[in-house]
Amino acid sequence: VTGRDARAAIPRKKGSESRSKKRQKTASVDESLPLGSLSMHNFAAGSVRTFRSMEKANVGSCLGTLDISGVHGLTDSILSNVICGGSFPRLRRLSVKNCRKLTGKGIASLVNLPKLCALDVGGCFNVHPNDVVALVQSHPSTKKGKFNEIYASGLGWTDVALEEIVDSTMGFLRGLSVGFSPYISGPGLILILSKVASTLDRLAVPFCTGMDEAAAAALGKKLPKLAVLDIRGCNKVYSLSGMMEGRVAAQSQDDGHGATARHLFVLARYSGISNNSLEETLRLYESDSLTCILDGGGIGEGLRR
Repeated sequence: VTGRDARAAIPRKKGSESRSKKRQKTASVDESLPLGSLSMHNFAAGSVRTFRSMEKANVGSCLGTLDISGVHGLTDSILSNVICGGSFPRLRRLSVKNCRKLTGKGIASLVNLPKLCALDVGGCFNVHPNDVVALVQSHPSTKKGKFNEIYASGLGWTDVALEEIVDSTMGFLRGLSVGFSPYISGPGLILILSKVASTLDRLAVPFCTGMDEAAAAALGKKLPKLAVLDIRGCNKVYSLSGMMEGRVAAQSQDDGHGATARHLFVLARYSGISNNSLEETLRLYESDSLTCILDGGGIGEGLRR
């Protein structure tokens, strides 16, 4: 072999090749690039090839938000080795909702996304509350007070697990979803969530049997910053008047005089609240302080981020 071809014939050592790849990956992360968002929601064809192609194209260097909810081809291996393998170092928000092949092993690998501050694992029925608690407790963002949104409905939460996740994020938790949990009690909701009263502004407890009239009224007073509430399927809540009364009382205490409650957006489809009950509440309290959706009418009015 002679000439230019001679250079190509020289074999490269595996070690040097590996070091070269590592240097290349490090050099490809440009923190000055603006962060973007990518949604692959319900992408049925998603597979390891999809994510390896994204890795090769260096897409992750400019992604701050990734929605791969409902991608049923997502496995623990893909999550651990590709998404959490160093190719998506700037991810702040991640949704793997309804990715039902994921287990606690995959969730544990999210500790390698150092900037993660919002996670949705709702509907991942092979993931348990303890897996989410363990991740949050060990994550670098938690230690910095930045892991402030946790959406994990459908995992079977209990009062004990709820208290553990709240204790781990006390002082900075802003969004929490623990729906479809028949083992969470009303008194548990009141006592535990009062610990994050100063920060919590989004709460989802759909189809939680412990959420009743008494719990709603108490939470209205104890969570004055709450802006969005999801109580769909809570058929023991018949009226929002008690909650609004508690919010007005809490606002009056904060301001030192009578005041209108801050605006609250409520999703209440399949709850015990009727149209007549809602009209009565709106007569008692200013309509600009409450928006309640009993039926979105198919126009997407119930969507909130």
